[in-house]
Amino acid sequence: MTRFWLVFSLAFLGAIGCAAEIGDDCNTNLDCGTAKQCDLSQPGGYCTAANCDSVPCPDGAICVAFSEQDHFCMAACDSNSDCRDSYVCVKNFGPHPFCNSVAAPE
Repeated sequence: MTRFWLVFSLAFLGAIGCAAEIGDDCNTNLDCGTAKQCDLSQPGGYCTAANCDSVPCPDGAICVAFSEQDHFCMAACDSNSDCRDSYVCVKNFGPHPFCNSVAAPE
């Protein structure tokens, strides 16, 4: 019985440590966890959260207003190295830089 609890505890702790973050790749909403969606318009999928103008983004993410109605949590960055492969740190679209698959036009 002790062995069961040890295995269960390790599995539970592993699941907690592997929670998807904003900006992670995904194939479905389930890959992104609770209160996040998988944006399949981004290459490899992009875990995000909508309506961040009324619900704050989690740590490590910022709210980006793509239009008056469309606000999404995006992974915060300081440079391209903060973003996953094939993504860039967009610094000229809004007040805070974020990781995206395409750079904003100059």
